[in-house]
Amino acid sequence: MMEDGHSEKNSSLEKEIDAFMEQLPLMLKEHEGKYVIFKGNGHLKFWDSYESALREGYEKFGFGLFLIRMVSREYEIFGRYGKPLNIYSHSA
Repeated sequence: MMEDGHSEKNSSLEKEIDAFMEQLPLMLKEHEGKYVIFKGNGHLKFWDSYESALREGYEKFGFGLFLIRMVSREYEIFGRYGKPLNIYSHSA
């Protein structure tokens, strides 16, 4: 585990997450609510749906690593990993 609680496996997308966060203010001005793919330091275009972005990502990068995120103010509020997930378990 890394200091922030995320696993080493996640760190392979750190460059993409850094680039997304750096470019977020500009993207929010024109593309809020759209989906974007980041590979390395750059992004491709913007899509209306996650499924469209995912399909394009697979076509361009196969099953290699790439980051898809919605351009959202959520990342300004909650930081680089977005809104925390609430996971509940039920005991029988």
